[in-house]
Amino acid sequence: MTIFKPVTPEQIAEKVPPAVQAWFQLRPDSSATCGATLLKNTARSTVCRIEGVGPGGSHIVAKRCSRTDGELEAFVYREVLDRLSLASLHCYGFVDEGDGEYGWLFLEDGGAAQVAGKGQGFPLDFSPWLAQLHASASRLPIRNRLPDRGPAWYLEILRTSRLELCQRAPEGNWDDSSRSAIEETLICFEILERNWRLIEERCEVLPQTMVHCDLQAKNILVRHTGSGNAFLPLDWEYAGWGPPAADLAGIDAEGYCSAAQRTWPRLKLEQVQEQVNCGKLFHIISAVGWEALRLAAGSEEKALRRLQIYAPRLRAALQRLGLGV
Repeated sequence: MTIFKPVTPEQIAEKVPPAVQAWFQLRPDSSATCGATLLKNTARSTVCRIEGVGPGGSHIVAKRCSRTDGELEAFVYREVLDRLSLASLHCYGFVDEGDGEYGWLFLEDGGAAQVAGKGQGFPLDFSPWLAQLHASASRLPIRNRLPDRGPAWYLEILRTSRLELCQRAPEGNWDDSSRSAIEETLICFEILERNWRLIEERCEVLPQTMVHCDLQAKNILVRHTGSGNAFLPLDWEYAGWGPPAADLAGIDAEGYCSAAQRTWPRLKLEQVQEQVNCGKLFHIISAVGWEALRLAAGSEEKALRRLQIYAPRLRAALQRLGLGV
C-alpha cells in the first residue's frame, strides 16, 4: 500500500545520495551533478531528479523500488516501448542495491506536464494513441515475459479484499455510513463472483496485449511536438499481459475503436464499449483492494471515507454490465 508522507530535510539527505551513487555506478563517465531533488517518498518507492548528469547535460529521474518492480519496468521500456513506433521515455537501466531486493531505475526526465489535471478526463487524442499502443504490443512475442493481468488477476483482488472486509466488519467500531458502504461492497462482490464468467466472456473479444493497469492522469506525461501530442506513461510496475479492458476506463470508445480497426478490422464499437465497462469495474475493484490493505494497516479513517465513495461506483459498474444489485 502506498502511504504518502511529507518529505523532510532528513529524508532528502538520506535518499538522494544513494540515487546519485547508483547512477555513477551505472554511468561512471557522467558529468558531475548540478544538484538533486527528492520528488516522491512513499512506502513503495522513492523518486529523485538528478540534474545535469544525462546525455548533453540533461536531467535524469531515479526511482528506488523493489527489484521485481524495477526489472519489470526496465523490460517494458527497453524491450517493448523502444520497439514500437511511439515516443517513450528512455530507460538507462536498473541498478541493484546489492541486497537483491531493491534497486534504482533510471529514466529520462520527461518533465512535469501531466496529460490532464485532477478530475479531468483524458484528451481525445489519447484514445487513438492507446489503441495504437495496444495493437502494436499485441504483435510482439512478449506474452511469456509478462505477468497475467487478465480477469483472473482482478478476481483474486476481489476475493482477497472481500476476505479482509469480512474479517474487519465484526470488530470495526464504524458509523452507519461506513458499515453500509462495506455491506454494499460485499453484496456487489458476491454478485460479481457468481457471474464472473460474464466478465471473462466480454474480455475475450479483443486480442490480448500488454496493459499498463494503472492509467491515471498522474501516471501519464505529455510532450507537445510539431506532429501532435506524445504521451509518456510512467510507473509500469503493474504492467502485464491481458485484455485491453484493464486500460480502458475513461477513454473515448469511438476514438479507440476507429484507431484499433486499422490492426483489428473486425472490431466493433459495442465490443470496445463492453471492455470499457469491464475496465471501469476493474478500476473500482483495484481501488477497493487498496483500501482493504489500508484497513489492514490500521489506517481506518481514510479507508472508510474512500470506501463510501467507491461503493456506489461499484454498484453502477455492475449495472452497466447488466448485473443489478
